[in-house]
Amino acid sequence: MKRMILATAATAAALLAITAGTARADPASRHTISFSDQEVFPAGTLCDFDYQFALTVNGTFTAAPNGYFTVQFTEYVTHTNLDTGEILSEVDHINSTNHLGDTFTSAGIFTHIRDASGHTVLVLAGEAVFDNATGQVISFTPNSGFDQTFAQIVCPALGGNPA
Repeated sequence: MKRMILATAATAAALLAITAGTARADPASRHTISFSDQEVFPAGTLCDFDYQFALTVNGTFTAAPNGYFTVQFTEYVTHTNLDTGEILSEVDHINSTNHLGDTFTSAGIFTHIRDASGHTVLVLAGEAVFDNATGQVISFTPNSGFDQTFAQIVCPALGGNPA
């Protein structure tokens, strides 16, 4: 989850760099963001089972003439325990803001995982502040999940343990 947020923030920063000149001349510059990724992690690399991760992110990036920008996005994630066949789905809604200073803030539902029958397995929501230069978390609210690694969140939800 955190990795996805940082990937989206990096995409937003790249768009900001591309549109910086336009954004300063126009009232606001607005762009859509969409990308997908899929990876398989063999047992022992992330979890104690073979794990597959599939992600699609859709969102909107808006840059204002004063350098302020926002990114609003929804993540659609499928988590699969390849050893057992268990599949969990996730839909997250996140807003990120930046004033071109030293930090950016992300707030929303960072993790909303459901099982195959639609029952909620885990919800993590709140706010996190990141360092623009390094992507490191500076602060976060309780129950946002930023006190855990991705493996500590996902592996137990799929019936296993972190590697």
